[in-house]
Amino acid sequence: MTTTRQHGEMYWALGCAPEPPYYASIFSTLKMAHRPGYAEMDEATMKAAAEQDGYLGHQVVHDGDRTIFISYWRDMEAIRAWGAHDLHMQAKAKGRSGWYAWYRSEIVRVEHAAELSR
Repeated sequence: MTTTRQHGEMYWALGCAPEPPYYASIFSTLKMAHRPGYAEMDEATMKAAAEQDGYLGHQVVHDGDRTIFISYWRDMEAIRAWGAHDLHMQAKAKGRSGWYAWYRSEIVRVEHAAELSR
């Protein structure tokens, strides 16, 4: 299920949010103006992540050149497996070498989640 909201979207692999606990990997970025190959790599990594065991969903919010991308995972083992995935490692290397002016990566354990949708 994809829920489109102003400036962002939420996607859950199973159609709805999982019950906590689960993990979130938060990736906040400021993109460089010139980033050849970025859109193609972004699409490929999104597809590859969604195929990983333990992937639960994602949320992304864009504001100009700033993005916050949150991927949700069953456990730390799934996050580590995604971190070691060849395509993800290629994307990280390209991000460090020129796609991003700044980025921050955080991993958190979600203990509680509540949602209201109208």
